[in-house]
Amino acid sequence: MKRFSGTIGVCLILALLLQENHCLQAQLSIPKSTKPQGAPIKTSVSVTLLMENTSSALFAQEWGRIFRDLNISIQTRRSSGDDKPEIEQNVRGTFREVRLIGILDRRGEVQFPGHKFARKDVGKLKEWLNELKTYGAQGSPDSKPLWGLSADQFRTVFAELSEPAPVNVQGMSLKEAISKLDFPKTLLVRMNIDAEKRVSEKYQDLKVIPDLGKLAKGTVLAILLKQYGLEFYPSRTPSGSLELVVTPIGSVSSAWPIGWELKESRQKTAPRFFQLIPVELTNVPLRDVLLAASKASGIPMIVDEYAVQQKGVDLDQVKVNISKKRTTWGILIRNAIGRDGLTRKLVIDERGQPFIWITVFVPKVSSAIRK
Repeated sequence: MKRFSGTIGVCLILALLLQENHCLQAQLSIPKSTKPQGAPIKTSVSVTLLMENTSSALFAQEWGRIFRDLNISIQTRRSSGDDKPEIEQNVRGTFREVRLIGILDRRGEVQFPGHKFARKDVGKLKEWLNELKTYGAQGSPDSKPLWGLSADQFRTVFAELSEPAPVNVQGMSLKEAISKLDFPKTLLVRMNIDAEKRVSEKYQDLKVIPDLGKLAKGTVLAILLKQYGLEFYPSRTPSGSLELVVTPIGSVSSAWPIGWELKESRQKTAPRFFQLIPVELTNVPLRDVLLAASKASGIPMIVDEYAVQQKGVDLDQVKVNISKKRTTWGILIRNAIGRDGLTRKLVIDERGQPFIWITVFVPKVSSAIRK
């Protein structure tokens, strides 16, 4: 597909949409591209240690000194019955806040999700904290031995999933789409019994809805599976080979993510998403707005079809009305989807290509502030 630019490109896009929807009335234009602005994301890391019992409190003072020496803000409190280790993240503009909630046990060891440190492990702790400051809560793909894989095995999986999708799988069945992604024999996709049952009982005739273009294979696979209520994770078989296991959503504690945290600021990652544009929309279906915005901005805006359907939102029935004004794509999309309980997030695929993930807003209550 050829790339559109400038006012001419937007007019052509809207002309195509007008043929399909006579109610579409919009005037959009894109200013000339400018040099990307914005500083790299700055990250702060804070720690809350939950003490299991009075004996673990004896070690709290020492851990407080260790974290303060590493320039990490720390607080401690008694653990309640439903507390558990967590890693939380909040991004605002160029500022990213990572909050670590860990358990301080009776032996004086600190446990975070996927990590455990004794007081002698200050070097390892410092290395992990530096990784969080650089990459955010998801950590570095190059040093993240998840799912029982070694660092080398994870790099192998990540390299393959970083390859661009060879075809656009839109309109294909699930089986055909996975086949067309052309995974090598050394990294085959295997659906477990529960996943096969789910597809055969509910989604035999469902086709892939979103236009995923040439996003990376890992992101494409994660998004198309989500439409069917599925997710995947890399696994090592008893023979030592690697595979991608497909399972129903919620079956595993950690699945392959849909999008990764930004390596640079939002403005530098997707500058056109934050440029001012003139806009006027009258009774335009939300799905058409997202389609036009994707084409005109050059940033894919991909809907979490499964979650949106579960919430009962019909994007073809939701109408968008915006009086004539200048705004950014980011604000336009936020206002267009917000009233129906949806939210959007700017993320990147395994190749570093940005896209907007539009899903259902779920309020998050931190256990650190729970009474």
